[in-house]
Amino acid sequence: MTNLKPFDPNDIDETLTRVVTHGGATHLLFPYIDATGKAPTFHSINCVIDGPTATIEDFATLSALVKKGREPGEWFLSFNTPWLMTASDGKNIRQRAPDQRSKRD
Repeated sequence: MTNLKPFDPNDIDETLTRVVTHGGATHLLFPYIDATGKAPTFHSINCVIDGPTATIEDFATLSALVKKGREPGEWFLSFNTPWLMTASDGKNIRQRAPDQRSKRD
């Protein structure tokens, strides 16, 4: 994939999360693709919130959980989809030269 960009978990906002009510609790979910194993898998990190919408404090709590969950990998964003990559894959992605395709006029 050539469209992956480094992602800071402190930048998590409502565009990257979902609010879900299940089992009497409301959860703030951060869905992502875990590419640290043999094949990419879909996962999510969540925290329980009070009320139907997330607060700034809820996003801060979720960001802390996401930072903790990335070890030993690195977070990247492809369009609006977070990916957890291994540290070696992350290094390779950052070292890639920018796309030198010609621009249309």
